[in-house]
Amino acid sequence: MRSSTRVAINTCVQYVRTIVSVIITLYTSRIILFNLGVEDFGIYSLIGGVVALLAFIQNNLSRTTQRYLSYYQGKEDKKMIAKIFNNSVFTQLFISIFLCGILYLLTNVVFTYLINIPLGRVVAAKYVYLFIIGSLFFNLQSTPYLAVLVSRENIVYSSIVQMVDAFLKIPIALSLIWICNHKLEYYAAMTFVVTCLNFLFYYLYCRRKYEECKHFSFSSFDYKLSKEMLAFMGWNVYGTGCIMTRTQGTAILLNNFFGTTINAAFGISNQVSGQLSFLSNALTTAMNPQIIKAEGAGDRNRMFRLSEMSCKFSFLLMSIVSIPAIIYMPTILSLWLKDVPCYASMFCVFMVLANQIDLLTLNLNTANQAIGNVKLYNLCVNTIKVLTLPVIGIILSNGMSPMKVMIVYVTFETLCAMSRLLFLRISINLSVMQYMKNVLITLIPPIFINTLICYFLSRFFTGWLFLITCCASVLTTCIVSYFFSLKKDEYDIMKALFSRVKSKVRQQI
Repeated sequence: MRSSTRVAINTCVQYVRTIVSVIITLYTSRIILFNLGVEDFGIYSLIGGVVALLAFIQNNLSRTTQRYLSYYQGKEDKKMIAKIFNNSVFTQLFISIFLCGILYLLTNVVFTYLINIPLGRVVAAKYVYLFIIGSLFFNLQSTPYLAVLVSRENIVYSSIVQMVDAFLKIPIALSLIWICNHKLEYYAAMTFVVTCLNFLFYYLYCRRKYEECKHFSFSSFDYKLSKEMLAFMGWNVYGTGCIMTRTQGTAILLNNFFGTTINAAFGISNQVSGQLSFLSNALTTAMNPQIIKAEGAGDRNRMFRLSEMSCKFSFLLMSIVSIPAIIYMPTILSLWLKDVPCYASMFCVFMVLANQIDLLTLNLNTANQAIGNVKLYNLCVNTIKVLTLPVIGIILSNGMSPMKVMIVYVTFETLCAMSRLLFLRISINLSVMQYMKNVLITLIPPIFINTLICYFLSRFFTGWLFLITCCASVLTTCIVSYFFSLKKDEYDIMKALFSRVKSKVRQQI
């Protein structure tokens, strides 16, 4: 299968998986809340949130393993691929035992000092805590196998497993209706069972299909390689920590100056911007392995070109939903929420705008990951995100409004986007002028025309009719981008892709 076809298929599969998962989550959440009750549902969410603080470690473990596997697949070094996988399994087994052991030993500390559980529900809450620790353990064990699937660009199978996970939540949620006692413990246990099944699905499939997964041995452990991979992961954790610190720090500062009400508005803005990002995230996940493989194969020009294409198409995909969302934000929030918190619409607009600006250069991070220069990158680029906090603190201390806070937020996001270009220009000789010519300038026609059309339609279509404007946004972006934004190689890829799809449709007919 050609690379362009694989990217298209993987991206479409992830869209379907995300939409299905969101619909099922919205449906099951209502059932679970109704059957568990507000108190038990709150207990599960609270305990899950404590353990979920460690989820970013799993994400960085997976990204690190996937980067090394993709790099050496580009070099076609099968021996090194097997060694990386073996070291990854060993390292993540050690990390998961260490983390889960610490969490287990801290059980009494967590329930005494960190979280407040009603006295009559402490025993049930501790059972939930143990099941969630078990789920964390098996999630971490799944990480090397998921990394293999992503590096092999087998997004279809990983998406199938994730959809199976989502569908299994339906009978679990419905079965709560017939459980009379210990519903909370039962739900936590069933969630743990599903996590174990996910691990088995990944493990059995990869062991059968991929050579590097068939012959695990502790004797192949390479201390030097593991040290290098852990250092790589550590600096990525630092970068993720900077982003989390910026977001949570902003929430804390807003809370200190304006109270808890404004945190509801800020929390809603984070949810909205996160949900709107799924279009661009799907494409990024599909393209990242090819970018890293190109560098592993020694083809840096192709690596740069794929990075540019990833930035361009991610930005365009996000703009399809972000432009109508910014224009219709008050309407969307009023349809979604019964009572819209004050400042929610303003926060949402600025957060979506910040994400859109970030996407202009965000996927250049994959080019840097391919090179392996993560230490300086995270120190120079992601540290800028943390510097947002002292400036926000000064602004709030001088009595300025929340809108000024978000202006600063977007300004620092813009500085961070620009710093990626500057850093890669210095470190790996990225041509800034070529990037502007291939990406930034080509984005002007579709963004400008789509904004005008969506704003014009918003004068006539209100309420739920905003969906008509969303459809117009899709058509406008696709048509204008096709004729005015694609470079020759991108045009050839799209033309070839459409031709293959058309031929397959004709064969089916």
